[in-house]
Amino acid sequence: MTVTALPAPGFADPTRDGQRAFRAILDALARPARPYPLLGPGEPPAALGRGLAAAALTLLDEDCTVWLGGALGDDAETAAWLAFHTGARRTGDPAAAGFVIAGPDALPPLASLALGTDEAPHLSATVMLDVRGCTGPAAFTAQGPGIDGTAALAAPWALDGFADAWRRNTELFPRGVDLLLVDSGAVTALPRTTRLSAADTEVADTEEE
Repeated sequence: MTVTALPAPGFADPTRDGQRAFRAILDALARPARPYPLLGPGEPPAALGRGLAAAALTLLDEDCTVWLGGALGDDAETAAWLAFHTGARRTGDPAAAGFVIAGPDALPPLASLALGTDEAPHLSATVMLDVRGCTGPAAFTAQGPGIDGTAALAAPWALDGFADAWRRNTELFPRGVDLLLVDSGAVTALPRTTRLSAADTEVADTEEE
């Protein structure tokens, strides 16, 4: 007889841990560009990591569709873990997904994802971007609801073309995707209402001198 191993556990205390993670994500969305601690389960699939695991456990359920990109899409352990703990339905079409989980290299063009409609903007996709280990020089100044004036945002995860893609996304309001930047133990949000402009690093360096 073949014995199928159960997936690794989720939250140690599903109620309390889930509430903490939900509050962190809500706070991040209310105050864009500011990181908030996001504590995940102790032994998530390695490809997923603790931060993404916490976000997935908090936001996904059996009524959701999710698309997994890159290495996540090829990882059987991650697929089994998400199916067991969330019940979310996996789709092979990112445009049909309510949630997209991927690293920067595997993220489809934002404009190709579910953008909602003017009558039902909530039908747009939420992207959980895996930013673990990202390195790069990009930095932005963020403005919009929830930000007092402006906020600095280091963006080592931002690939060429992201700034233009995000500008087009914000111009679609009330449609457009929302972005959760998820590290191993923190979440930072960029709702569709957040406007980004390239940070003037040369000016900043001169002022520091």
